[in-house]
Amino acid sequence: MAEDEITRRSFLGRVAGLISLLIVGFVGCKKTTEEKPKAEKKAAPAEMTDEQKAEYVFANCICTKCPSYVECSEKAGFCLAGKSTCIKEKKGCICPDCPVTKKMGLKWGYYCTEGSAEAIMEAEKAKIKEG
Repeated sequence: MAEDEITRRSFLGRVAGLISLLIVGFVGCKKTTEEKPKAEKKAAPAEMTDEQKAEYVFANCICTKCPSYVECSEKAGFCLAGKSTCIKEKKGCICPDCPVTKKMGLKWGYYCTEGSAEAIMEAEKAKIKEG
């Protein structure tokens, strides 16, 4: 019987140890999550100069991958550059998936046929004033 008691004690000791580890693990995870330093915020688009915005747009735009894109001598980045003189037909728009859209907080699409983000925004403001 003494061996059974030792085995039970040993078993209960191991179970208690595992429970302690689980509790410490959960509490430790919670503390770790709370204590993580917050990621630094990237510069807001408003803080970028016009030159920096242009550099970012032309380096990151995905216009050339769009179904509506037509190869010509124009520089892509229609959200900044404005309407294309070559693109006349809307065949699909990938502007919502563009990293520029996310970074610059844009909400429109088809810049290649509708105009730059600035032009679209101005048109919306004018429409509101008229309305």
